[in-house]
Amino acid sequence: MRAFHFIVSGAVLAAGLLGAAPTFAATTRTFYMQTVAWASKDNPAQKRVVAKFGEVYGFVPGTIVVDQGDHVVLHIRNLEGGGDDGHTFTLPGYGINKSLPPLSTETVSFIAGKAGVFSFHCEFHKPWMSGELVVLPAK
Repeated sequence: MRAFHFIVSGAVLAAGLLGAAPTFAATTRTFYMQTVAWASKDNPAQKRVVAKFGEVYGFVPGTIVVDQGDHVVLHIRNLEGGGDDGHTFTLPGYGINKSLPPLSTETVSFIAGKAGVFSFHCEFHKPWMSGELVVLPAK
């Protein structure tokens, strides 16, 4: 009888350990981002060029992936220097709108509490200066 209890107890313990869902531990995820500008110029050798495009802006990296529940820290550096080279980091899904003055580094910190794909952008250069925050659901 004692052997029976031992076997049953062992089976129950093994089932509990093997059947337990893996636990998720939220962590702090730190990213270093930059604003970038790609300049284009008219090329006299290409007569087919009709429009001068000027500058195209972006964020690098343009995609950030975290787990739901993570503490996200973004250090965002605006590399441009000049009177009108300011940007914003705007993440509407999390209610974030941070000013990025020229030649500054600003920090944005939040808990990724909602799973999904959330667009971020610069208010001055949207829709082109944009990216995505991907928050994977907690398991």
